[in-house]
Amino acid sequence: MVVDGKGGLYETCIESDNIQSCRLNIVSVYKDFGHQNYYIHIGIAPTKSHDRVEWFVEKAVEIGAEEISFILTDHSERKNIKLNRINKRAISAMKQSLKAFLPKINDIVPLRDFMTKCNNDKKYIGYLNKGKNNHLILSATAKSDYCMLIGPEGDFSPFEINESQKFGFKPVSLGNNRLRTETAGLAACHILNLVNEK
Repeated sequence: MVVDGKGGLYETCIESDNIQSCRLNIVSVYKDFGHQNYYIHIGIAPTKSHDRVEWFVEKAVEIGAEEISFILTDHSERKNIKLNRINKRAISAMKQSLKAFLPKINDIVPLRDFMTKCNNDKKYIGYLNKGKNNHLILSATAKSDYCMLIGPEGDFSPFEINESQKFGFKPVSLGNNRLRTETAGLAACHILNLVNEK
């Protein structure tokens, strides 16, 4: 099986192979393979360790994120990312998990710029608010176009939380446990998938 990143899954057989190349014959073609009737966009502050950023992208692709954006926040630990390396990791994860669609990965932008351009229907922001926020699984409705904001290790600043609500982002909880940034991003992605598997 071979995927093209544009929704195509191809059943193939090997015609010839050697150390430098491999030639395949296409036996069957499946268009829009694994197409979902919902859309998950994760906006996340990159962690200090770039390895953890890449690990997050790999796992988010496997779980089913369609778009990943990196955001620069008041408490960000990292102000740039290695987009080429991240894209390579995403392609590898797509192939390994037989996802036919390659997620869109966007370079880092300031949080306010991101919020200004975000036009997803359902917008959420993960925020540690001592049990006062509804859990994401109770807030999200199935078959929607989601955007989920995940902050850095030091969380979003109070100003950023207030600003996000002006742009239509609803504060939500991801559970009682304090999560690292990349874990929170994966938890959100997984929860939104679960909402759509009910």
